[in-house]
Amino acid sequence: MTIECGKYHIDVEEDLLPSPETKGRLRDVYENDEKLLLSIGALCLLMLMPFGRYLLFPFTLLSTWVHEMCHGMAAVLCGGSINKIYIYDDGSGLANTSIQAPFFDFKRAFVASAGYVGTAIIGGVLLLFRRTRRGPRRVLFGTAVLLAFTSLLWVRNIFGVVSMILIAAALGLAGWFLPAEPCAYIYAFVAAAICLNTVDSITDIWNDRQCTSGERRSNDAVTVAEVWGLPYWFWALLWLLFALGMLFIGMVFVINPSDGAPSVPYAERKPEKNSSIQIY
Repeated sequence: MTIECGKYHIDVEEDLLPSPETKGRLRDVYENDEKLLLSIGALCLLMLMPFGRYLLFPFTLLSTWVHEMCHGMAAVLCGGSINKIYIYDDGSGLANTSIQAPFFDFKRAFVASAGYVGTAIIGGVLLLFRRTRRGPRRVLFGTAVLLAFTSLLWVRNIFGVVSMILIAAALGLAGWFLPAEPCAYIYAFVAAAICLNTVDSITDIWNDRQCTSGERRSNDAVTVAEVWGLPYWFWALLWLLFALGMLFIGMVFVINPSDGAPSVPYAERKPEKNSSIQIY
């Protein structure tokens, strides 16, 4: 079909519609990343719906746990320790850490910036392993074990402990019992939720105060600004760009699956017949 407009002639099929090569590339992208694309689409849709935030609340709490653990691990890297962690029913959290001199101010700023930066890195890295055969199952089950262990060790409020244990149980059961395909869908949704929640939560710190369990507190960007200078919104913007960059890297780059059969649920695995040990 040709459209004539004065001296210009436009061939709809050749000039406006995608070429067969482009259609093929788009089809390959969808087939390879169907789980991730559907997860991102579902997340964006739920975030726009009035009740969607309630459905996403467990994933918000999971992202909060990752955020607070990044603060804690940064303190440990600086030679400090984690005292206690709180996960609140409004989706916020608080990490109480101890750090010592020398370079106290530098360590304080490093620990404060680790929350958003670390969560963005973890989300991006999780996206890299979305196509692997064993990665989704191992990460889901490993996250469940780590979540339960750290909650019992450091979380100090009832809501935080109960909610984290329930989320850990859900992830652990998914990794232990579900077949490879639904397990990969859940993994992609969790990875995308952590990435998007990081981007969404950074937009909440454009003010110099944020609400934590109903109490107004200075946010991480203010802490970094007090030590390293520049306005607090500069650091919030820098973290936002970094989170978007990690999301882009995680979506564009990927670790391709190795050869072999799909991952079998742990519950269905049986020991090999010749795996017995004989002691003489």
